[in-house]
Amino acid sequence: MIYLLLAAPLITALICLFPMKLRKWEIISSLGAILTGIVAIACIQDYFSKEKPIEHYGLFLDGLSTVLVFVIAMLGMICCLYSIRYIRKEIERQEFEEKRVGKFYSLIHIFIATMYLTVLADNLGVMWVAIEATTIVSALLVGFSGHKEALEAAWKYIIICTVGIAFAMLGIILTYYAAQATAGEEQFALSWHSLYPVAHHLNPSLMKLAFIFILVGFGTKAGVFPLHTWLPDAHSQAPSPVSALLSGVLLNCAIYAIIRFHLLTMEVTGSNFSSGLMILFGIISMIGAFPFILVQKDIKRLLAYSSVEHVGIIILGIGLGGTLGYTGALLHLINHALGKGTLFLCAGTIVQEYRTKFIQKMQGIGQLLPVTGTVFLASLFAIGGAPPFGLFVSEMSVAGRGFQVYGFGLGFIFLMSVAIVFTGLVYFGGKMYFSDLPSRFKVKEPLTINHVLLILPLILLVFQGIYIPESIQNIFFKVVESMIAGGGNHV
Repeated sequence: MIYLLLAAPLITALICLFPMKLRKWEIISSLGAILTGIVAIACIQDYFSKEKPIEHYGLFLDGLSTVLVFVIAMLGMICCLYSIRYIRKEIERQEFEEKRVGKFYSLIHIFIATMYLTVLADNLGVMWVAIEATTIVSALLVGFSGHKEALEAAWKYIIICTVGIAFAMLGIILTYYAAQATAGEEQFALSWHSLYPVAHHLNPSLMKLAFIFILVGFGTKAGVFPLHTWLPDAHSQAPSPVSALLSGVLLNCAIYAIIRFHLLTMEVTGSNFSSGLMILFGIISMIGAFPFILVQKDIKRLLAYSSVEHVGIIILGIGLGGTLGYTGALLHLINHALGKGTLFLCAGTIVQEYRTKFIQKMQGIGQLLPVTGTVFLASLFAIGGAPPFGLFVSEMSVAGRGFQVYGFGLGFIFLMSVAIVFTGLVYFGGKMYFSDLPSRFKVKEPLTINHVLLILPLILLVFQGIYIPESIQNIFFKVVESMIAGGGNHV
């Protein structure tokens, strides 16, 4: 079953490469996305029913992996289905050529497959290859329009992230060197489930150096400040469904790799070293992002810099550790994916209607696009951490852990950063929503399936802020308990 998570999107991608009518491409892409999502949910259910990791020829699904598999499945389905009307509109605007749509759908399904491989690979080397593959495929999607700005953003993305991934490779090589004498054969020295049980035998000095390379390398891919410079350009130039996947899923895949190495490093060196670095980078990302958020003029760059801040919150939560820290970080990972994915999809519709990305030219979205505009404004409140949305719960969990561990200082910095970003987001959103609609526009937004796709994540965010079912709570507690006990103690 677990291999179907890779096979389904790859087969879909292959079929989409064949010449056919636009409608057939849309049907194949949609069916492939839905099938992949069903397989993902089945794998997650299978894992929790057995209450032990699922291993199958190099693929490995444990508690931490299930969190990422859920995020990829949810956003993957939503973005693929949303793409149908979005791409049709782009063809009308002459931004896309109809004959190239099959390649777009093919690339987006390959992109989804590489992200699944990243979080399912048991071998560190395979995981690295998968992350590098996500860079190549997503760069093709970023530059898909062929515009000068998009191509420049794609090249910048490839160059910066490839350099970062090279640093991560050095970290993996050092980990392998430290583990080979203890773990035995080569394949075991690069295996997550073989490394954790023997972690206390690894060389602490080598593992410290390895973690520095890993944090810098995968931190570049995750968009950690100040390693984030590729992120605003790539997110703003990519087609909006791709932007949603980049921000909502891809960044989390890089964070997943950092978490894995963090848990391993803690087993070797104790918690102070890697946790201290995580906390430092988390705070820097939060503080570094908000000045850029407050001065943005481009709607998609505004959302991109918001992602830098939220990556900082997740990294900070993992660094703080404990039940509150880990729970808050994992919840925030899911909540941010849902909220930011929704925002980028809404932004795509808004940009198509106004034919600009400049915020000051987007007046009266509440009148022109009453459904999309309302979802967009509500999602800004959600991503800003306002109750009753789930991000309020996850942010307060991380803040609570900060107060527990470091007292007033860290908690105050956290809350002030969140408050400033919230103010900026709501200011821009309110200005766009409540301003008068220019006379050249007419209210013409019909209800479509895309509105359901936008509202669904918002409903989930409300439920996560008000009531999390006991069964879901138990799943999270099991994952968190395994992280606290040590990375090798899989759920």
